[in-house]
Order: sequence, then structure tokens, then C-alpha cells
Amino acid sequence: MSHQHDTTNHSYMSIRKNANFLDWRTQPKNFKTYPHFSQRFKIDDYDELKDLNLIGGITFEKEYPEGTYYLRTNPSAGALYPCEIYIQLRGVKGLVSGIYHYEPHSRTLCLLQEIDSDGVEYYFKDNSKQKGITFLISSIYFRSSWKYRDRSIRYILLDSGHALGTIYAALCVMDKESKIMFDFDKLALNEICGFRDDEMFTCAISSTTSTEKETKTLRQQLPYVSGCDFLETNKFIEDTYKKTCSYECKDIENPLFFDNIPKEQLKSIIVNRRSIRAFREIPIEENDFSFITQNIFTFATTHNIDIFYTVHRINGMTQGLYKNGTLQSVGDFSAKSRYLSLEQNIGGQSAVTFYFTSNENEAYQKVNILSGFIAQIIYLKSELKQVGCSGIGAYYDQETKKFLKTENNILYLLAIGK
Repeated sequence: MSHQHDTTNHSYMSIRKNANFLDWRTQPKNFKTYPHFSQRFKIDDYDELKDLNLIGGITFEKEYPEGTYYLRTNPSAGALYPCEIYIQLRGVKGLVSGIYHYEPHSRTLCLLQEIDSDGVEYYFKDNSKQKGITFLISSIYFRSSWKYRDRSIRYILLDSGHALGTIYAALCVMDKESKIMFDFDKLALNEICGFRDDEMFTCAISSTTSTEKETKTLRQQLPYVSGCDFLETNKFIEDTYKKTCSYECKDIENPLFFDNIPKEQLKSIIVNRRSIRAFREIPIEENDFSFITQNIFTFATTHNIDIFYTVHRINGMTQGLYKNGTLQSVGDFSAKSRYLSLEQNIGGQSAVTFYFTSNENEAYQKVNILSGFIAQIIYLKSELKQVGCSGIGAYYDQETKKFLKTENNILYLLAIGK
């Protein structure tokens, strides 16, 4: 997969040669809405699901001349929000067992199809009937490729990871265990759910209990509904997705990132989280950094992700370049981090800038999605310590590899600080 990844690299010259003028009036819509006659259920009316809007609900509105922009509980590259969330409910009190589409704008679940002996479980390794909640994250790539073109293959996966992290955090608030799944028949599920090549499933997370009964295939195909008001197809993204969507990997059960955080406090930071746009260059404390990164490096390396980071401003820690928690070289690399971040100040004004990397080719989608997932955990834990955070999806790829002295693909940058 390294070739496809390298195809979307940024360099000093490519950024200057390929400047892309955008008419923001032409931005495609980023809310998918099923037909008006579909049955809908207000989430706030059901006690068992009262915190479900944490998975991607609207938390802030911004008014601009070209229209209103809605910010959500999960961040998104360019605030373009390519991800959609589908939910299978089975055995949830007060709601018919079925497949639903989450509509954040109206805070509702739209029923797409009732289920009985059939269900999405059929498309997973364990096809036993699952009682509870299963979330499926999809991406409508044109919402992102409208602005970022081919490089959007990275952003839709990273955004899927942020959405995954937000759903995981919401399940923690709801005091539910979770299982993250990548190894399922995405192409077959795309087809039965009525998608065309412009929408694609990327990952899933569930909170369920197994029964002894096997699940049958969904008995009818869902209708196609466009997720944009217009579409410009991108063959590179469609082909790369298909080449990388099938791979074997174990499910991730009950990652432990928020165990000791009170539920109401966690709920508050999910709602109040924002992406920072500038730092005041105030140092953070070593204890806060340790709290923010607790279990992060072990989790990442377990899934073939190496996290490098440059420490610029942490009281009690040596300035320098680190890898997975170990100091590699001493020095003030804030100017270098700024330059590598496409000369964005935020990369160098931070207390720490993280570099997510991997040499994984077979499970390319997984490591990209998990980079977004880990970044979302860092976002939320930073919020707990009143430390700002921002993802950086644009950087000079080859120069970053040279600086880090790695042959790994550079997947994502993330800056935290005050």
C-alpha cells in the first residue's frame, strides 16, 4: 500500500504547484437524509439511549455569509464531515429491532429496515445474533475530496477513527463495554445497504451480547440515497478503498482509556471539545502529559503504529524527539515541527507535536483509522487537563520521514499545548 500512500504525498514544491482555488458556495452538503416518509424516533425520548447524541451530535453553530456551519462532537479535516453512522439495534427497550441511520441535525434515528433472524452480524466473523447496539461508520468521500482531492483517502480514514473514538467515549459514558471491528465483509455490506461507490463502510464498534442463533443475510437491499447534493467521482479513492478494505485482524475488546474518569465529567468534555487554532506557547506539566498519554504508546505499538513526538514545552521533560515514550535525540525541534506541518504555526507553538507512523501495508485502513482513534482519545484527555489540541493532516511527507529517521508511512500529526 506504500505506493498509493506515496501518491498523495505533500512536498514543498507540490503544495505550491497545485494550489486549489475553492468556491465555498459549491461545498457539497454534509448531512445525509433518508426520505421524509421514513419512520423516525427522537433519541431524547428513550432513557436507554439518552446519551446517544454524544456519538456525533451538533455542539456549536457558526454563521458565515455562505451559510451555517455545524460543529459536532467529533472533529473532521476541514470541518467537512464525510462520515455517516448506521446503528443496528436488537432487543433495545421501546424500539423495534432494526437498522437505523443516525441524523445529528434532528437528533433522531431513522428506521431503514426491521430485522428478525437477519442482521448485519451475517457479514462479520462471528455471525451469531447479537443483542444490543452495533455502530457502523461509513464515509461519503466526495465531501472531503471536493477540497482535498486524492489525499482524501487518508482523511476519510482518519475521520472514521475520530468518529470511532467518539462512539467509544459515548459508550463509556453509557457504562457499556465495547468491541472495535475492522474484519468484516465491507463490500457485501456496502451493496446490501444500497451504497454505490461514493459511500463505503470503514469500521464498526458494538456493545452487544451473543446468542446461540446464527444470523441470516439481510433479506432485502436498502434504497440508495445520495449523501451529497452533487458528486464528482474519484477513481483513485474508490480503487484504493477496494484494494485495502479486506484484511484479517482481531477485534479490539474493551480498550481501557477512560476507566477512572467520572461519567458526567467525560460527557462534559465530549460536548465541550474544540479544535484549537493557536497556542500561547505556555508550558504544560509533565504529570498532565503522562495522564494524557497513559496506555497510548502500548496500545499503538500493539497495532503496529509507532508514535514519534517532539517535546517543546513540558515542565520537567527534556526537549527533544521521542519515539513510543523513549527519548531519541535532545534539542529544540519546535521550528522543525512548524516547518514540517506545512509551515503552520500550530505545529511549532505546541507543547508537544505527535507523529503517527506505520509500516503496515496489509491493514493500511486499520492503522489510519486507529491513528484517528488514538488522536481522539488524546483530544478528550487533553480537554480534561484544559490543554488544547488540534489534528494536522497536511505535512511534508518525505521530509518528515527523513527527520524522524523512519521508513514508516507518516499517517497523521497532532499538536497539544496551551
